[in-house]
This record gives sequence, C-alpha cells and structure tokens, in this order.
Amino acid sequence: MPLLRQPWPIRRERTALIVVDMQRVFCESDGALYVPATESIIAPIKTLAQQCRQHGLPVIYLRHVLRGDGSDSGRMRDLYPDVDQVLARNHPQVEIINELRPQPGDITVDKLFYSGFHNTDLDTILRARDIDTLLICGTVTNVCCDTTLRDAVHREYKVIALSDAMAAMPYPDLGFGAVSAEEVQKVALTTFAYEFGEVAATASVLSRIAS
Repeated sequence: MPLLRQPWPIRRERTALIVVDMQRVFCESDGALYVPATESIIAPIKTLAQQCRQHGLPVIYLRHVLRGDGSDSGRMRDLYPDVDQVLARNHPQVEIINELRPQPGDITVDKLFYSGFHNTDLDTILRARDIDTLLICGTVTNVCCDTTLRDAVHREYKVIALSDAMAAMPYPDLGFGAVSAEEVQKVALTTFAYEFGEVAATASVLSRIAS
C-alpha cells in the first residue's frame, strides 16, 4: 500500500498507547465473543506496551463492560440480546488477558459501547497529560478500534493504527456474501490510511519510540 502522507511524529511526552478490548471474552477460545485473530497480536501489543512504559508513554487499556442489569446496554442489547450477561462487570471474562495484564501506572477505562471516547473520561485523561498522538491497537479492528480511532480524529488527535497489532473478525453471509477476517482487515486499514491518519507496523513504531 503506498504511503499517502508523511508519518506522524512520535514525541514521547505527547504520545499514548491505547489497547482496545484485549479482554478474555474476545481473546480466549472459550469467550462468548472470541476473535481468533487476537492470538497473533498479543506478542506485538505486549512488546509495544513494555517499550511505552520504558520510555514514559502512558499505556491505556479500554474494556467493554456493562452493569449487567440491562440499565446501560441500550441499543447494543438489540444487536446482541445476551450482551448484559456476556459483558457484565462481575463476569471474569471482561478482564484483560493475563498476557497483557495492566501494570502499576497503567490506566484502564471502561466503556459502554464501541468507542473509547463515548461517555468516558478518556479525553480528559489524555488532555490532562497534554497527549496529542495516539497509538491504537487491539480488537476488533473495524468495530471498537475503528470507532475509537474515528472519534479520536474528530477530537483532533493524531492517530497511528498498528497494522499487525489489530485483529479483525470474519463475518457470515448477511446478504452480501461472507467476508473473511483478512478481507475485513485489508479494507479497514486501507480506509484508515486514506481517510483518517497513519497505519504502521509495530516494528516501525518501536524504532521511532526508541529513537
């Protein structure tokens, strides 16, 4: 894919890592919303988080968590009737997977819907630290990562999507033909790169943070 613009500068003091929904419910094979492709992104996200901590960049985890009583699931319950049970705050599967367990100093933000900015304090957290550039990784590429990324751009953040640290999911035929996870990933990343910001591999970002 051709580079359509110059990469965003990564200034350590103004950049944060956002890890989207790397929870047991999405990342473990017995999870109710398991995304198989998450297996391949755990290692790069772990390396990213370690390097960000080492260089003083905030590491922020997003979790999709609901009360569990139906009072806050809204339209999501129309789409996923069992969402109040699956994402209930007392359900062990809403926790971040052990491999990426938040460390002291990391921040966890719970959200009710797809975007990390919707009715949360994420924007306040970032602006209090004078952050203007976000590294976004996690799952699902074209759902929670996508919505968070777009909301970030609308708030004037510079966004770098980590191409090999985001996991998409396949879709069945809903009247338009089945779509593989690879196809979803390709279209989502191409859209990000063309319309919203930078798409980069973790190796490139790690090198830029270190330098």
